[in-house]
Amino acid sequence: MTTLYGDSNSNLYSNVSTSASFTTQSSTVSTVSTSSHMPLRLSKKLLNQARDRLLALQEKLEVDEDTKPIIIAENVSLGDYIKYRKTDRKLPVRIRLVDGKILAYEVPLTSHGAVVGRISKMVVVWNNQLDCAYEEDLIVGLNSYYTADLTIRPQGLPRAPAGQEPNSDGNAYPTMVVEVGNSEPVPSLHDLSAGYFSPRTTIQIYLAIKLFPIRQNGTRAMLALRYLRTNHNNTVPDIIISFGTASPHSSTIEFLTNVVGVPPANITGVGFSATACNTPGLPDYRLHIPVIELFNGASGGVPGAFNGLYLDLWELQNIVLTLTR
Repeated sequence: MTTLYGDSNSNLYSNVSTSASFTTQSSTVSTVSTSSHMPLRLSKKLLNQARDRLLALQEKLEVDEDTKPIIIAENVSLGDYIKYRKTDRKLPVRIRLVDGKILAYEVPLTSHGAVVGRISKMVVVWNNQLDCAYEEDLIVGLNSYYTADLTIRPQGLPRAPAGQEPNSDGNAYPTMVVEVGNSEPVPSLHDLSAGYFSPRTTIQIYLAIKLFPIRQNGTRAMLALRYLRTNHNNTVPDIIISFGTASPHSSTIEFLTNVVGVPPANITGVGFSATACNTPGLPDYRLHIPVIELFNGASGGVPGAFNGLYLDLWELQNIVLTLTR
């Protein structure tokens, strides 16, 4: 069961049979009514309300992982949502369909796009047999439809069987997906693992990057969480690396260890190691992406000369700090 997140002080959704709005401490977010006889519409006002709420939440989320969802519509069918996304892509806030609910979860900021772009560059420089795509729509369940920040797939994957396509393009599912969270909290990023590794998909690797707000002293915490389908508990990250200029807040670590069940020894890096992330190429900050999973299903097999991709997390930290100076 996927848990959804937004503001712990508000319940921002309603039954779809009527229109309603719910007052929070700092804003009001209205919901929309849906009908089987009318196309899905989300007003500009509604989407701007969700964007403003996310921006307000962003400053709180580092110290409060007990959050609820910003849900702007309920009881939405997969077909209606796909039709809406095909006609309206340029939105002020990122949205996804989760179990029939439309969630507003992210405000795309410059650092968000820069991190996605840098990961893509590192991937294709390492091996030009891998293709990257930005903001790819993926069906991950009966009534769930995610838009991944970055997808990676090897060349030579066979097309998906009829009825199991990830989207209308008909290609196979990617072998790896990446999500970057600015406004999106760690619990929400974590919950995506269940969808990405659902029985419908063939995704092998899920990488979540969390960029926390800048603190008053100018430091900033950052986390990388790696999930592998092949792990026994594949919705629990097996590697978490703190790679910012500050340690993550204790509430984040408590969520990961006490709620998710991550062994404390699996969390390393800034705040957990004597080595600071302050120069490229440090072994503690090179995140391993296994080659077998990356090339899963490729007609050419697994490249024999490669042991796997190592993402240098200092490069991600550096580009974020450069953009926010």
